[in-house]
Amino acid sequence: MTAPHDAPLLTTLADGVLTLRMNRPAKKNALTGEMYAAFAGALEDAEHSEAVRVVVVCGVPGAFSAGNDLEDFMQAQAASGPRPAHRLISALTASTVPLVAAVDGVAVGIGTTMLFHCDFVYATQAAKFSLPFINLGLCAEAGSSLLLPRLAGYHHAARLLMLGDAFDAAEAQRLGLVHEICDRESLETTAQTTAATLAAKPRQALRVTKALLKRAEEPVAARVDAEIGQFNTLLATPAAREIMSAFLAKRAPDRRLID
Repeated sequence: MTAPHDAPLLTTLADGVLTLRMNRPAKKNALTGEMYAAFAGALEDAEHSEAVRVVVVCGVPGAFSAGNDLEDFMQAQAASGPRPAHRLISALTASTVPLVAAVDGVAVGIGTTMLFHCDFVYATQAAKFSLPFINLGLCAEAGSSLLLPRLAGYHHAARLLMLGDAFDAAEAQRLGLVHEICDRESLETTAQTTAATLAAKPRQALRVTKALLKRAEEPVAARVDAEIGQFNTLLATPAAREIMSAFLAKRAPDRRLID
């Protein structure tokens, strides 16, 4: 599951962590149809792979992603069929695998909207976020018109989506989009440390927890019922039994039994 070193998307799998690195530095990781397809395919494969427990998404120093490659985008618009970005957005929204992002430099358009679908987002002081769709005569994408108001409140969302102004890492953190601001030197180490911690958790329990967090708004009683159903299912798994038995016996759990 490793791409050639000159590929526009590099994939590396180690210890349950799949790292997806956008790798088109000359264009600040502007996404082409080829990159969208590779990115979406990697997420789709990860969804069904027992070897992948967590996905880390990153770019290159100074560029997470400049958004769509406009030349490629315009050519794709002339062709029939769905937009290349739609497959990636669908893969992000459907993912039950924990997603960790490490952002340095520009994060424009989908370079920002994909972060709404990540579970942990780390950024450097040099990260620069932008939702410029209005300035291109377009509208919000990837569910950002729903997710940004939920995250930051309506008025902040209106400002960012209706004015299209760029914002820095400090504001992204205040809005709740970024979890932690890191030095460039420690950015990927921090993201990978979180990914390794997640990868060590029981796989099924982690995916169920993410799915519960991502459920649509509903009455509390309905959510309690959903949690109870999943709780009882997990209680019967070998992983839960082994973890609780190990706790009672004051020993380390057998990792082979924690899926």
